[in-house]
Amino acid sequence: MKTILLIAGLGQRYYYDPFLKACETKDLRICIFDPNRFPSEASISIAFDVCGALTGFIDVLEYRSGELMSSRLLIQDINIAWYLREDSTQVKEGNFLEDRFSNNESRGAIRSFLSVLRCKWVNRKETIDFLASNKLYQQLIANHVGLLVPATLISNNADSVTNFSDPEEGLLLKSIGYIKLDEEGRKFLYSQRFSHSEIVESAEAIRRCPIFCQEYVQKLYEYRVMVIGNRVLACRIDSQASEKTKVDWRHYDFENVEHSPVELPLGIQENLLRFMKMIGLQYGAIDLIETPKREFVFLEVNPSGQWGWIADFARLPIPEAVVEMLETL
Repeated sequence: MKTILLIAGLGQRYYYDPFLKACETKDLRICIFDPNRFPSEASISIAFDVCGALTGFIDVLEYRSGELMSSRLLIQDINIAWYLREDSTQVKEGNFLEDRFSNNESRGAIRSFLSVLRCKWVNRKETIDFLASNKLYQQLIANHVGLLVPATLISNNADSVTNFSDPEEGLLLKSIGYIKLDEEGRKFLYSQRFSHSEIVESAEAIRRCPIFCQEYVQKLYEYRVMVIGNRVLACRIDSQASEKTKVDWRHYDFENVEHSPVELPLGIQENLLRFMKMIGLQYGAIDLIETPKREFVFLEVNPSGQWGWIADFARLPIPEAVVEMLETL
C-alpha cells in the first residue's frame, strides 16, 4: 500500500474530497496535514543524525471510509507527498513578540520537514510559490517547449507600456502575482482589457506600480486543461458567447457559455506535458486560447487550479486520473 501525504487545508475539502472518495477502493492510504493545525493541534518531529539518517513523524488526519481520523505518520512511511492548497485565512500574527516568533518558527518547521522528505512529489510548495509570482517564467518555458505565448511586458515605465499597447486593440492587464485584497483573504484580481487611450492617460499610475501586460489575443474558444501525470483532460469554453466572459471566462456565465470535453491536437498535448516536466509539476490547470486562425496560445498554469465545475459540466474523469497518477508515480 502506498502512503500519500497531502498537505492541504481542511477548509479546502470541497476541492479534494472527490480525490479521497476515488481512492477508497484503491491500495492508497491518504493522510492529510493541514498547516493551520500546527502547532496547537498537531506535532512534527524530525531528527538528522551524524550518519545522515532521518527519523521523525508528523501528526495527520487519515482518511478512512469517509472519515478523518487522527494518526501519526512516520517519515519513512511516506511514499508520495503533494502540496495542494492551504486555507486562505491563515493564523494572524500576534501582537506580542512571543506569538510572532512562534508563528515564524512554526512556518520554518513545516518548511524544513517537507524539504527533506525522501519520497516522490506531485507538486512541491516552493515550486508552487515560485510559479504563482512569476508568470513571465512560465511564458519563457512554454515558449521553449514550442507553445505559442502572447507578447508580454512587465514595466513601470509609462513610455514602454504606451509603446507596447496596440492603438486598436489596447492590451490586457494582469497582476504579477497572487495577492490577498480583503480581510477574508480572497483573491479576486482578474484579467482586464484596457484601451490604448486609457493606457496613455494612466502614465502616473504606471510609474507608481509595475504592471504585467500582454497583447490582447482574439479568441475563438478558451480552454481549461487539467494535466494530471501523463493525462491531458481538456474542457473547451465558448467564452465569446457571452459579454460577461469575453475578456475573462472566470466572470462565469454558465447558463450561456457552453463547456465541452474535447481532445486537444496531439502536438499541443505533447508540448503541455513537456512544459509540466520542465517546471516540475505533476498536476496543474492550464489556460489556453484558441484563436480564429485555429492556433493555440498558452496563458498560464495554476498548480492548484479549480476543476470541479469542469468535471460537472464537461464530464471529465479528473478524480480517476488523480488516482491513476498516484498509483503509477
